[in-house]
Amino acid sequence: MTDGAKEKLSMREMLKLLLEIQEYDSKLLELEMRKSFFPDLLKQLKDEIENLEQELSQKKERLNEVKREIDSLELDLESEKNGLDASQKRLMKVSNNKEYDAVQTEIRTHENNIAEIEQRLIVLMDEQETLEREVADIQEKYDETSRVNKSRIDEIETNAAEIDGIIEKVRAERDHLASKVSRRLIRKYDMIRSGKQGVAVVPIVDRACGGCRQALPPQRIQEISAGKLVICENCGRIIVDVEKLNKS
Repeated sequence: MTDGAKEKLSMREMLKLLLEIQEYDSKLLELEMRKSFFPDLLKQLKDEIENLEQELSQKKERLNEVKREIDSLELDLESEKNGLDASQKRLMKVSNNKEYDAVQTEIRTHENNIAEIEQRLIVLMDEQETLEREVADIQEKYDETSRVNKSRIDEIETNAAEIDGIIEKVRAERDHLASKVSRRLIRKYDMIRSGKQGVAVVPIVDRACGGCRQALPPQRIQEISAGKLVICENCGRIIVDVEKLNKS
């Protein structure tokens, strides 16, 4: 439809349409604001799962490292005990003091190594026990958090999809109405609205602008009552007589 075709509507009729368009725009703004909270909320829910998953993975990795070290030390311990046993048996067969002293040194070395390994094993086994408890606790927390958060994520994503559907429908209805208004008036409306927190059209209230409460001169009031385009000289909004527009 061309601007010429649109001008078949009177200014009063187009102002009435602007009020309806503004209602749609307010609805769209409300829907977009509702949606704006979803990304941060989804990130928070996903981060909670991811952080627990990472913590669980790190604990399991450390637990596996401890188990591997324990297995390795137990082999070393067995080797040292076998060496000690062999040295003690050889001690019974030495034939001179020099060889006796050498074997005694071997025995002390094996005994010291055994003591160090056993002490290290005690520390590692304590850590293993602690890690196994922590892994079990974190696993339980992860399973519960994952269950609850994934359910919430699904709910939010469903709500977001529903809102997107509503937005699409509202925008189509809004654009249909806007197509009936002259492009010049729609551009003016959009420009005013963008700088006035979404409110471009306001009612006349007690002979004053409903947007800024600036008193209006009688001539302006008559023009508004006649359905003419009147812009508030103070706040720049379009002023209309809602009651008379609704009766037209």
